[in-house]
Amino acid sequence: MKRTKTKALTRIEAPALSRVLPEIRQLIEGSRLHVVSTANLTLVWLYWNVGRVVTEDIQQNQKRAGYGKQLLHDLADALIRSYGSGYSHSNLNDMRRFFEGFEIPQAAPARWGRDILPPVTVESASTNILQPLAVKCSSRSIQQRPAAKSEGRLAIDFPKHSHLGWTHYRILLGVEAGTKRQFYFAQAASQRWSKRELQAQIDRALYERVGLSRDTRALVRLEKKRGPVETVRYEDAFKDPYLLDFLGLKGAYSEKDLESAILANLQEFLSELGNDFCFIRRQFPMRIDDDDYFLDLLFYHRRLRCLVAAELKIGAFTAADKGQMDLYLSWLKRHEWHEAENEPVGLILCTSKKQQHVELLLAHGPHKMQVSEYLTQLPSKGLLEQRLKIYSGLLVEEDRAS
Repeated sequence: MKRTKTKALTRIEAPALSRVLPEIRQLIEGSRLHVVSTANLTLVWLYWNVGRVVTEDIQQNQKRAGYGKQLLHDLADALIRSYGSGYSHSNLNDMRRFFEGFEIPQAAPARWGRDILPPVTVESASTNILQPLAVKCSSRSIQQRPAAKSEGRLAIDFPKHSHLGWTHYRILLGVEAGTKRQFYFAQAASQRWSKRELQAQIDRALYERVGLSRDTRALVRLEKKRGPVETVRYEDAFKDPYLLDFLGLKGAYSEKDLESAILANLQEFLSELGNDFCFIRRQFPMRIDDDDYFLDLLFYHRRLRCLVAAELKIGAFTAADKGQMDLYLSWLKRHEWHEAENEPVGLILCTSKKQQHVELLLAHGPHKMQVSEYLTQLPSKGLLEQRLKIYSGLLVEEDRAS
């Protein structure tokens, strides 16, 4: 058999590649972004409308006892058989709550077809290129009816909120309706939070910390500097301030009263600290020379993989508090620190602190520690809303400056 020689391919010049490659990369990245954005819009639009249909039908039959509950169960059984577990009873109930808590403003049918309706790929005979084709839906499906008015309803602006997926909205449904939900909704949109970042900020009680912060500008700088919430740093494990209104402490109380109230409400206190804190012991004993010392509370943090020593203080943070914590952390490093763990970290909870004192005293080792304020009573709703507006405005300033 006669063999034919193949001509070896010559490598193209670098300038030619540099002209073509960036444009192709831009097309690919832009297409990926468009696919994600379109998928988010489609799913949000779909689930909102499913919730609308369910809610309107229940409202029309609300005189029939147990109608809504039975409808959701029957719908779930039928839809799961056809479309899978995504249409379970609990998910359908979330879609109903989604419609009741959020509003998709009425829009022209042309815009809905262009921006929202799911694309179907069809092959063009002339160009041999796959192109999107809008799915045809019934007028009932695409026509947006004026939503029923309800307090705290949030309007979804698709161009502004296109990166928010269904999981974002499910997380927001778990937030108290009104100012609090509005705050997290606005921040998730403006700061482009991922679903994990949104949940982490809620867990860290950003809303309450903004409303209670005495220095809103410093808090904005701290949040900007913090970086991705997923990053495990000891600074990210703590809040400031901590909200201990569930302790029920009013009027004058002692540190012993505070500690006893925390132990009596340990589950709520651990929830406020965070899911990774594990309680070890109160009044942890330490023998140093001939003196006995007792650490107020000792915890272990799973993600940080270290002991956390907590001291409770009534009054302002002082240099003596820092010195006492250094002593405790030194003892823990010598007697309780295991090789597989990170160094112990200190948490000083006080009723007030002065920023320069904290910065100067904590600027130089030898140990890692956090100084946070705690509040046993919340301020008025008006004061909270005022500080939230200031916070949002300062975030915009920081974004422009950067």
